[in-house]
Amino acid sequence: MKTRNPATPVETRAALLAAFFVSVLVGCGDAHTFKVNPGPINPPHGDEDHLCFDGSEVKLVRYSSSCDKTSKSLDSVVQDGLVFPAEDVQTLEAPCADGPNPAIDLHFFIESHSVLLDFSKVVERGRFPSAEFDGYVLEVLLEESNGTLMSVEIDREATNLPLADEDVEWDRSHIDLNFEGVGYDEHSLLKLDLMFARVTPPM
Repeated sequence: MKTRNPATPVETRAALLAAFFVSVLVGCGDAHTFKVNPGPINPPHGDEDHLCFDGSEVKLVRYSSSCDKTSKSLDSVVQDGLVFPAEDVQTLEAPCADGPNPAIDLHFFIESHSVLLDFSKVVERGRFPSAEFDGYVLEVLLEESNGTLMSVEIDREATNLPLADEDVEWDRSHIDLNFEGVGYDEHSLLKLDLMFARVTPPM
C-alpha cells in the first residue's frame, strides 16, 4: 500500500524548482536501455541535434480503471514551458464520483526533454482513490521531424510524490501516470525525464 510522504517545506520545494529550471539533461539518442522493445535500431545513437518533441500535438485525459468513462481531453501543442495550466487541468473531472481533480500545472521542457507536474496551485490536500489505475494519460503525437520516444523515468531528486517506477507506463505515443492511492498537497512535484532517438523503428 502506498503511503504519503510528508509535505516538503516551501524552502525545499523552491530549491527543487530552482535546480530543475537550471539543469540541462542529456536526451535525444543516448539511450542504452529501453523499457519497451522499440524494434531494431541502427545506428543505436540518433542525431541529437534536433528538438525531440517540440511542436507535437499532445492530449491529456483523466482516467480510472474503476469507471467506464474517461474525462474530456485537453488538447495543446508541445512548447517550452507551461502547456496545460492548472485551471484547465482542474476541469478534467474524475470519471468516478469519489475521485479528485487537482489543479496541476503541466510544463514541458524542450532542452532537458522532461515534463514537470507542479501541484503548487492545489488549495486543499487530497488523495487519489484506490483502483488498478487512477490518474492521467498523456498522448503525444510526434511529428516526423521529432525523435522516437525510447524511455520515460521518474526524476527521484526532483520528485516528492511516492510513485513507484511501475506507476509510469508508456509506449511510443502514450505516457500513463498512475496516482492510485497517492496523496498530494500544494508542495507536490513529479518530474519525468524522457529519452528520444532520431530513428524510426520498423512497423
